[in-house]
Formats: sequence, C-alpha cells, structure tokens
Amino acid sequence: MTATYLVEVRDWGLHVRLQGSLSIDQRDAVARQVEVQCANLGSRGTPWSSLIEFDRFEIDDFRPEIVVALMKLARRCGQLRCAVVMTDWHWASVMADAMIAAGTDDQARIFVQAAGDAADALEEASADGMPAGDFAKMDSAMAWVLHGGVVPMVSKAA
Repeated sequence: MTATYLVEVRDWGLHVRLQGSLSIDQRDAVARQVEVQCANLGSRGTPWSSLIEFDRFEIDDFRPEIVVALMKLARRCGQLRCAVVMTDWHWASVMADAMIAAGTDDQARIFVQAAGDAADALEEASADGMPAGDFAKMDSAMAWVLHGGVVPMVSKAA
C-alpha cells in the first residue's frame, strides 16, 4: 500500500488524512502542516472542527507526545470538536489514551470502521468532501464534525 497524507483547510475546519505506513519524516511533515493550519484557523477567531482519517494506517515508533501536543494546540486555537475515523480497534484505544492525556476527550470522538468499508468510502469523496457510497458511520463522524451531539468515545474503560 502506498503511504500518503493530506492536510487541508475546509470551510468547517481542518481535514487530515493519513494512509498506509508513513515514515517518521512524513509524520513530522504532517505535524508541521497541522501546526500551521491550526494557527491559521485560530487567527480567524471563530470555532472550527476537525476530521482526521486513518485509512489502513500503520505506524512504527508511535510518538504519543506529538499527538498530545497537537491536540492541545488545536484546542488553544479554537477547535470546537474533532472526529477521528479509524479502521483498527487497537489504534483507536491508543488514540483514546492520547486524547485523555491531552485533556481533549470532551471535544473529540473516535469512529472505528471496518477496513474494507472505510477504504471504499474514503477513496470516493464527493466534491463537497463528504464520503461517497454506503458509509453510514462516516456520515455520523461528519455529522459530529459539523453539528456535535452525543456519541461515545472509544477508551479502555469502554
């Protein structure tokens, strides 16, 4: 699988997509881009949201301190809520621990998808950035990004 990433600002906030096995250099590049975009979004002076997609994401040498620092930065820059879409329960648990450590578990939610369904839907996004095809759980993640609401967060306690 090809390792790719995307960091873009949308009208509703920040969209990040990580796919495959990214090198440490690639992950550092993503972190730098997220920092810059958080600052840009923060300068708008209005609350914003994030959608972070991990599609068949594989990671060696996970550095939770960087994830925690980025989550804290996003919060300081006006992030209202963040939906994290993943295809792996193990990584969902690790990400939940990072959210708890960052103190952002009140504004972030994790949505875990079956690997095949996520790959199909994430690869075919419509012009407005919404997922295509039959991807009901991704729709709930996007609804959380846009409107909030009550959805569970994955954690070791769950």
